[in-house]
Amino acid sequence: MNIVKSLWQVFPFMIGVAACHSAAETEHKNLADAPQTQLVEVTQVQQLQPAKQITLPGELKPWNKVLIFPKVKGFVKTINVDRGSVVKKGQILAQLDAPETVAELSQSKAQLLAAEAALHEQRAKFEANKSTYQRLLQTNATQGAVSVNELEQSRARILADSATVTVAQGNVQAAQSYYQTKAQLVNYLTITAPFDGLITERSISPGALVGPGDGKASPLFVLEENKTLRLTIAIPEMYANQIPQKSEVSFAVNAIPEKQFSAQYARSARSVQEENRSMMAEFDVDNTSNELKAGMYAEVNLPITRSAPTLFVPIKSLVSSSERMFIIRVNNNVAEWVTVQKGNVVDTLVEVFGEVQPGDVIVRSASEELRNGQALQVRQ
Repeated sequence: MNIVKSLWQVFPFMIGVAACHSAAETEHKNLADAPQTQLVEVTQVQQLQPAKQITLPGELKPWNKVLIFPKVKGFVKTINVDRGSVVKKGQILAQLDAPETVAELSQSKAQLLAAEAALHEQRAKFEANKSTYQRLLQTNATQGAVSVNELEQSRARILADSATVTVAQGNVQAAQSYYQTKAQLVNYLTITAPFDGLITERSISPGALVGPGDGKASPLFVLEENKTLRLTIAIPEMYANQIPQKSEVSFAVNAIPEKQFSAQYARSARSVQEENRSMMAEFDVDNTSNELKAGMYAEVNLPITRSAPTLFVPIKSLVSSSERMFIIRVNNNVAEWVTVQKGNVVDTLVEVFGEVQPGDVIVRSASEELRNGQALQVRQ
């Protein structure tokens, strides 16, 4: 009986000890599961408008380039230039020979002369009959001096002569048009330069038969104007609105790697190509020294800048996960994930776009380990 009584006295104590031990374990577990306050360094979102240089490939193209084809069929009579010849506007490059075309011109000239002679004759006849009619009218002032029939016949001759003159004038105009057409064809036998430039290709020889083809024939000459060159660059879509209107670029070519050249921004397509998501831009290059050649590839240093200030954060402040890209803003000592889009990178800063404002306090070195809503202890 004494033993049982002792057990009943000890049992409540054991239950109390066990209960206290269980409560201590639960409290320890809750403290372990609760987010720990993290000590972080912070910085601020900056509003900047920095300039940046990117390197892009470019190509030098002639200011003007033309493929010269013959407009009429004929044999090559003479060739006055060759590949590498410097020519002036209007200079004769080659002369073609087409006897049939020259004969047609002579024939059209004869037809024009005949039409002009016939017109002259009809006009003289009209003037003579007109003069006779006027004298008859004056004579008719005396009653009975001229018969009515004679007066009517004279008037009819005038009207007929007037119609004949009109027809003769039409014949002359038609003959003139035909003659001018044949004369223009003969002029096409002389191949001239449309502008000052350099002959870069020649594909004919004396005696060759040339003429308008089906579009597959080779050109007689290729003429390029290279005193000023066009530096063409494909600007990526993300930089399409960041080219200053009066910007100047520097570039180098493989043929002269030790020298830097410059070019002025001139024009752009103002449209992004769907094939490669880029915009074509052109820069004018002064090439009076003739050091550069059309067709060369160039490595271009292109300055870019935003049209207005934008927001920047340190590169380490930007977190890129499989789900999204974000920065961690400090809001009342609590971590707040803010989704952003990445822009240009300038030195140690990166451009961001999103629900952020200049001066927002953010974690300087952010990572996914700092969970959204976690308590933070800020160290400036």
